[in-house]
Amino acid sequence: MRATTLQKAGPGKDGAHEEGLWAVSWLPGHSQLITGSVDETVKLWSTADDELKCSHTYTGQALGVVSLDVDPTGRYAVSSSLDSTVRVFGLDEDKSVKHLIERQPTETWGTAFGTVTPDSTQIAVAGGSKGQAFVYKGSGEEPAQELALDLPQAEASGARKERFVLCVAFSPDRQLLAAGAMDGSVAVWDLAAGGQLLHICGLKGHHKPVRSLAFTPDSKLLLTACDDMHANLYDVHQGALIDAFSGHESWVLDVAVHPEGAVFATASSDAKVKLWELSSRSLVQTISEHTDQVWSCAFSSDGSRLASVGDDKQLVVYSVA
Repeated sequence: MRATTLQKAGPGKDGAHEEGLWAVSWLPGHSQLITGSVDETVKLWSTADDELKCSHTYTGQALGVVSLDVDPTGRYAVSSSLDSTVRVFGLDEDKSVKHLIERQPTETWGTAFGTVTPDSTQIAVAGGSKGQAFVYKGSGEEPAQELALDLPQAEASGARKERFVLCVAFSPDRQLLAAGAMDGSVAVWDLAAGGQLLHICGLKGHHKPVRSLAFTPDSKLLLTACDDMHANLYDVHQGALIDAFSGHESWVLDVAVHPEGAVFATASSDAKVKLWELSSRSLVQTISEHTDQVWSCAFSSDGSRLASVGDDKQLVVYSVA
């Protein structure tokens, strides 16, 4: 499976945004996606024609958008920005803000959608300096669950303590939640068991900030992206490090798994996107379309497209086959 460049927006004065792009996420299918930027906007893009076209710009985010996700129905998106505010907004005809979560400075970072029903949404938020992951349900202003990255007593002595939580990810079956922290910790909670902590498995692998996490489609394995220039693969239920993928020349900033689970992509501050095969644990392709660090990458839900964004103000869409 390889990626071929299909469409670009930017760089230069006609860049996808006025400043660097830090987040990208697809709506269901492969005809629309959203991007978030340091320029304090979120943009909705169409890929239906030969060129990328911005169909709507969402304003109101302050100090830069650090994380985006789209719910499985494609009706809503959630953004987290450096003003410590999480916004849920519409993607269909009604593009207004549906839910606003405001926390103290540095208490929001990455965010992700969980279970979504016609009447309610489930959102996870990386709690930054609080050292927790928060789960919000419905339109509640307070979290329904506050999940701390606490160590088991046997591992507590001499443990690293900089538990600034940077990222969160739900498993595809929505039974588990994972979070990554500044000290390299990776926690996994069983939401079906009321938020029971299963493992802090990053202590067996990473020792620098974990920027992103992604489960495999069967919810059994977890991939992580870290400033140590590696992407690690963990067994979710054993908490064991299976393998570490090296090849980037700088921080690995994001990781995304193909919907079929055969390959995954990594984005790095070395300005490269790499494709890896899970079965052989090998590098398949290195993509060099960007000229500055690549903050985010994402596969479309049908697996036919990959998108990447970076500080060069570019949004790049690739076909995957």
